[in-house]
Amino acid sequence: MSEELLKAIIQLFAIVSKERITEDERLKIKEFLSLHLNQDAIRFYLGLFDEFSKSSRKPVAAELASLDEDTLQFVDDWAQIMQIAKKVNQALTKQQKAVMVIKIIELCFADGELSERQSNLIFYIAEALNLPLSDTQSMRSFVIGQDIEELSNKNILIIDEGSDAINHPGPRIATKNLTGLIAILRFPEMETYFIKYLGISNVFLNNAPLKSRRIDVFPTGSTLKGNKIDPIFYSDVVGKFLVEEAEEEVCLRADHVFYHFKSGRAGLQNVNIAENGGKLIGLMGASGSGKSTLLNVLNGSEKPSSGTVTINGVDIYAEPDKMRGVIGYIPQDDLLMEDLTVFQNLYLSAQLCYGHYSPGKLKEVVDKVLRSLGLTEISELKVGSVMEKVISGGQRKRLNIGLELLREPTILFVDEPTSGLSSRDSENIMDLLKELTLRGKMIYVVIHQPSSDIFKMFDTLIILDVGGFQIYYGHPVEAVNYFQDIINAANKNPGACPECGNVNPEQVFNIIETRVVNEYGQFTHTRKVSPGQWYQYFKKHLSVPKAKDTNSVLTTTQKIPNKLKQLAIFSKRDVLSKLANKQYMIVNLLLSPVLSAFISYFVRYYQVVGEQNPTYSFFSNQNIPVYFFMSVVVALFIGLIVSAEEIFRDRKILKREKYLQLSRGSYLCSKVGVLFFISAVQTALFISVGNVILDLPASEFQYWLILFTTSCFANMLGLNISSAFDSAVTIYILIPILVIPQLLLSGVVITFDKFNPKVGNPSGIPVVAETIASRWAFEALMVTQFIDNPYGAMFYLTEQKRANAEYMKLYYIPALESKLSYLYNHSGRWRDKNDINTVEALALLKNEIAHQLQVYNKSNALDVSRMEVGKFDSTTYSNTKQFLERFQRVQTSRLSKANHKRDSLINLLEHAKVNARTLETSYKNEAVSRMLENTFDPT
Repeated sequence: MSEELLKAIIQLFAIVSKERITEDERLKIKEFLSLHLNQDAIRFYLGLFDEFSKSSRKPVAAELASLDEDTLQFVDDWAQIMQIAKKVNQALTKQQKAVMVIKIIELCFADGELSERQSNLIFYIAEALNLPLSDTQSMRSFVIGQDIEELSNKNILIIDEGSDAINHPGPRIATKNLTGLIAILRFPEMETYFIKYLGISNVFLNNAPLKSRRIDVFPTGSTLKGNKIDPIFYSDVVGKFLVEEAEEEVCLRADHVFYHFKSGRAGLQNVNIAENGGKLIGLMGASGSGKSTLLNVLNGSEKPSSGTVTINGVDIYAEPDKMRGVIGYIPQDDLLMEDLTVFQNLYLSAQLCYGHYSPGKLKEVVDKVLRSLGLTEISELKVGSVMEKVISGGQRKRLNIGLELLREPTILFVDEPTSGLSSRDSENIMDLLKELTLRGKMIYVVIHQPSSDIFKMFDTLIILDVGGFQIYYGHPVEAVNYFQDIINAANKNPGACPECGNVNPEQVFNIIETRVVNEYGQFTHTRKVSPGQWYQYFKKHLSVPKAKDTNSVLTTTQKIPNKLKQLAIFSKRDVLSKLANKQYMIVNLLLSPVLSAFISYFVRYYQVVGEQNPTYSFFSNQNIPVYFFMSVVVALFIGLIVSAEEIFRDRKILKREKYLQLSRGSYLCSKVGVLFFISAVQTALFISVGNVILDLPASEFQYWLILFTTSCFANMLGLNISSAFDSAVTIYILIPILVIPQLLLSGVVITFDKFNPKVGNPSGIPVVAETIASRWAFEALMVTQFIDNPYGAMFYLTEQKRANAEYMKLYYIPALESKLSYLYNHSGRWRDKNDINTVEALALLKNEIAHQLQVYNKSNALDVSRMEVGKFDSTTYSNTKQFLERFQRVQTSRLSKANHKRDSLINLLEHAKVNARTLETSYKNEAVSRMLENTFDPT
């Protein structure tokens, strides 16, 4: 608070005070100043107060001279009040202004009465400070009230013996042996509390004596104690108010929970918890004590080895569907879409939560969360990554919490919300969580080394020790006293400092982890009190508090959209995220055309030596099969690298969204759809560049479709490894392992007949190669180029018939005739089953002729059953020879017809003034034709 502002406030006190200042009034001023200043400064400003009080009033304007003295004084006071209020409104929070006004009322009532002038001034001061009239009236009644009847207000809690027959409209706490009563005034809008004691018992507020009839602030984490009364904690007071306001009750119980890791090591041992809503529960303990494990067991992520976790009587593991929308989880890591803006993160999350809301209603919900989080000014900023920061760490944490606030879960679990943040940001985050509990939420927070202010915010503290032992359950401030009592410390310190109210949580862990000192005065690794011993102390001295059981069904405002709408939202989120990442977009758009240009340029081969005017010819380019093969490799590679991290990168976000029970199928379909679109664009760019450079004729759609489906296969493969492994390094190491078999088993690098004979039949295709996408894609590209062009479309069928007939005539039938001649020349071996050559010759003739008879539907033309050792005779020989002669004539006729058809097609082209040879060289590739026709190996 600035000096100028403090002077203005002192002047405001002077205006409302009487001309003669009593010691009681000076004491009230001193109490207010002690909230902000040290003793020296207090004396200075008290002197300043005296000067302001004694100063004569200012001269008035001529037009006011006819008014009486009191009226003139009031006008002058009002002018000063307005001037001071302008400064105060620009500097003080609503809570601070409330404290100031209640101290002004207390000052005016120091002598037991309020004059009409003072009442009017109080009213105008509150109005000038923009405080509601209802709050001002509550303050006035609270200061003046001297008994339970005068303090009758729904926003005032009464603590007394509870024997009074008067029906108090507000909450009430009964405590024995309290003489008089304690009243606590609450302002719901600003969540501020004031306390007043009317009695003669010794009562202490945070270890400081509570004076009768004096108004004090009742800060977060406060404790009321007395010589003969049970402690009353801040959470007890707040809880009483919340019970009156709560629309629904919530009760979480964890009964005898044990948890063991897969290794068999104990994670939790007989943990018991019972809590009602409206509380902030802290989970603390040393590293390895099971804090996060307990959090995961309570939120439904890790099923306990034994024991039960219930919410309103429902076992969260037996009936998880009933917990939809009830549980929220905020992990330690920021689960944000880093390429999206703050607003987009919240809006898309809201779409997944509220499928029944209109876009306008969704924006209203998001704007409300942005305002409550103080993120409105950065709503259009990109979130950014930890390495590339755009918004601060505290803002990231608040946004992370905001994603859960949208859902409004009844119970929220938060893991290390303050890690890596400054003390100011940490307090802001915890303030935010505390505000949620004041709205009836139940929040469990795992925290490490909290400050005093944060420590006092907790309503309940659970401390775990190494091995998962529960060693404390109770109020945070009382934890220090509890452990000091256990070890019987000689220099006991109160839980909170009597002067400043600070608590040092480290005292607790210093006691818990005290080490044994050896004979040399050095600390050993042995603890004085083991975790098991602390647990035994806990069982003996503490017990799980009673919680109000309820079986009421918890309602949620969420309505998850249907699977189709989820698919649209997931797709939109994925697309926006990718579009926002400029590097990702540039690399993905340039990758395929750059590779295509590089490959096609280097394979654009043409003869230079010996040519007068060397020009490129697609027909003569021997590297077209290489280009096709490299195209397949690129499609596989790009498809893999684009998809390899997709699910892995979203794994943490999926863990958070698990509590929404969204459709896994919609999420996966959105990933597949977006990746397929990217692959479609990439393969289209690859084809458009490569085919132009190499002058590939027509069939662009077929080429694209083949590469696109190959890339889609790679996308699916990448998504599988992305979901199967939890390390990006592992995923990228696997990519070569997946690509290399595609290269080797494609049949291009090594032909199938040159494979290791143990892999498969040298004359066939290995079984493993039948499943290789690269093989099918390469063959599809080769066949497409060979057939799907103007020349192939016209001549392919004719050339196919011609080639088949020619093969039959020149190679196939002569080979059968050769086997038949062998049998004729070795007729003496027709009945010798040990003659391998005879057996093989007969088997070959039988199989091939039977096949041809079946193909031509001439099964009765020849009895092939006689073509076996012991059955074959001269008659069968003659019939077989005649059949082969007829078959030869048929193939000759077929060849003649095919040649005639081919000549007719050529004549048609010449009639249309198109040269057949020119058409062939324009659309066919010699190397592709040779590979497909296999002219090097007619067998």
